[in-house]
Amino acid sequence: MVIPKEVLNDYKELFEKSSQLVEQDSRTDPPTDPYRSHYKARDVLLDLKKQLDEQLISIQAAEEEGCEDELCYKSMLGFTCRDLGRIYIYVEEVSEGEQLLNRCLVLMEPHKHTPQGIIPYVSAVNELSIVLASRQEYKQAVELLLKADKSYEEFKASGQVALAVADLYSPPDELQATHGGGKELENLYTLCCFYMAQMYGHMGEPEKSAQCCHRTLHRQLQYKSYDAVDFALNTATLSQYYIGQERFAEARHHLAAATIIMVEHEEHMLKPEMSEQQKADVTETFKHRYADVARCWAKYGLLLLQTSKERLLRDDEEEEQEQKKLAAAAEKLQLDEADYRFEDLDLTAIERRISCDYCLTFDDAKLVFHFINEWLDVAKDYYKAETEATEYAKIMQDYAEAYEHIAFFEEQPENQAKMQKRRAKYLEDLLDLLDPVCYLKICRECWYVAGTAHAAILDIRLDAIKSNQLPTPEEVKRVNQSCLKAIKHFESYVKSYLVSGDSQKWKPGMDDEEVRTMLYAHFHIGRLYYKLISAHPQQQLEQLNQCLTYYKRFSDACDQHKEASEQLQGEIGVVREMLELLPLKINTVKRRVE
Repeated sequence: MVIPKEVLNDYKELFEKSSQLVEQDSRTDPPTDPYRSHYKARDVLLDLKKQLDEQLISIQAAEEEGCEDELCYKSMLGFTCRDLGRIYIYVEEVSEGEQLLNRCLVLMEPHKHTPQGIIPYVSAVNELSIVLASRQEYKQAVELLLKADKSYEEFKASGQVALAVADLYSPPDELQATHGGGKELENLYTLCCFYMAQMYGHMGEPEKSAQCCHRTLHRQLQYKSYDAVDFALNTATLSQYYIGQERFAEARHHLAAATIIMVEHEEHMLKPEMSEQQKADVTETFKHRYADVARCWAKYGLLLLQTSKERLLRDDEEEEQEQKKLAAAAEKLQLDEADYRFEDLDLTAIERRISCDYCLTFDDAKLVFHFINEWLDVAKDYYKAETEATEYAKIMQDYAEAYEHIAFFEEQPENQAKMQKRRAKYLEDLLDLLDPVCYLKICRECWYVAGTAHAAILDIRLDAIKSNQLPTPEEVKRVNQSCLKAIKHFESYVKSYLVSGDSQKWKPGMDDEEVRTMLYAHFHIGRLYYKLISAHPQQQLEQLNQCLTYYKRFSDACDQHKEASEQLQGEIGVVREMLELLPLKINTVKRRVE
C-alpha cells in the first residue's frame, strides 16, 4: 500500500499553510495580538495531527504495523508534533509544548536511525533541551542531547540520506534527490553541539563546553552556515577561555581564524544593490566587531607577558609542581587536534606574527609588547573617549598594563623607570578625562595602579642613590616627586571608600577584595611617607607621624577584618615592627626640633 498522491497533497497544503503563517504572516501581527498567526498555524497543525492520528489507528487496526506507510505516517506525525510543540512554547504554553515534543520522541525513538526519523528526532531533542534549560535542568538536557549526538553519528555512519518534511509529502515518483534533508540534518546537529556547549557551561564543565563550542564553529565553517561577523566574534570569545587556561597555541589559532574571516568578509561586505545607509550600517558593524577582535588579541598578548613573568618569578620547586599539574591536566584532557583546530583555514601567516611560547628575555617580551600596542591602536580607533568612555578607559588601562609587564623584562633601571612613568601617564590622562562620580570604579582602579607605578619608580630611584653617600639635590627631588605622586594617588583611592565627613570610617558593604585592596593602600601610604627624604626635622616629624597614622589604621583594620587580611601576613609583620620603632624615631626627631 502506498499513500495516495491526493492525500499527500492535502497534508502538504496544511503543512505549507502553517509554515507560511509562522514564518511570514507572523511578522505583521499587531502588538495588541502578537500571537495571532501562531494561533492560526496551531489550529491548522492540530487538524493535520488529527488526520495523521486517525490514519495510524486505521493502519494498526488493519494489522499493517511495520509497513512503509506506517513509518511515513509516524514521521509526518512526528514533524507535526514537533512544530506544534514549538508553537505552544512560543505562545508561552510550555507544558503543552513539552508534551507534544515528548510525543515526537516517543514516535521517533524506534526509527531514529532511518531517513524518515532522524530529523524529527534530533530536532525535538534540541527543542526539549531549551525547555529543560529554562528550568535549570542542565544535566537532563545534556543527557538528552548526547543521545541525539550518538544517533546522528550512527546515522551518518550508515551512509543513508535524511528526508526532510517536504520529502515526505512528495510521492516517491516525484521525489528529487535535492539533499535538502541532508543539509537540514547537518544544521540541526550543529545546533545540538551549540546547545551542549551551553549546558556544559551551566554545569561548570568549561573544557567540555569549549570543545562543543569549537565543534559548533568548525561545523559552521565546514557547511558554510555562518554569519562572518558572528563567527569571528564567537571564535575570538572562545579564545579567551584558552587564554585563561594558558593554552596559547589554541587561543592564537582561534584568534587567527576570527581575523581571517573578518578580513575576507571586508572584501565583499558592501554590495552594489545596497543603499548608502545600509552600507554605512554594515561598515559600522564591521569596525565595531573588528575592534573587539583586536581587543581579544591584546588580551592574548597581555596574558602571555603576565604568565611569562609569573613563571620566571617562581622558584624551582614551584615550577616543578606547576609542570606536574599541567602534565596531569593534559593527560586528563587527551585533546585531539580536531577539538581546537580549523583544518580548512590556512592561518600560518597570521599565527607567525606572534609567538605562543613563554617569553624568557626582553627581546621576546618586546615583540609581544609591540604586538599588543598594534592591536590596541586598532581598538582605540573605534572606541573613542567621547562616545564610548568606559570601553576607551579599558583600552587605556590595557596600554598601562603592557608597560607594567615590559618593565619587568627590562634590565636597565633607568629604562624601567621610564616604562613605569609611561604606565602612570596613561592612567593619569584617563583620570583627567573621567568624572569620578560617573566612573568611580574605573577611577579607583586608575588611582591604585598609578600609585603602584610611581611607587615602583621610587624604588628604582632609591636603589640608584643607595651607593652615593651624598645624593645630589636633583636626585633627592626626583625621589620625593615619585613619593608624593604615589601618595596622592593612593590617598585618592582611600578617600573614595571613606564615609563623607569622617576621615577614618569606611563605607559599609565593602567585599573582602575591596577591603584587602584598601588595606594594601594604607600600607603603601605608610611606607611612602617613611621613604620621603627631608633635611628639615619639623617636616620629617610630620612625615613620620603620617606614617604612624596610616600604619595604625592598617593594623586596626586588619584586626577588624580578619578574613580579608589573611593574605597580608607579611605586611602585618612589617607594620607591627614599625609600630614599635616609629614612636622611638619620632621622639628622637622631636628632641632635634626642640
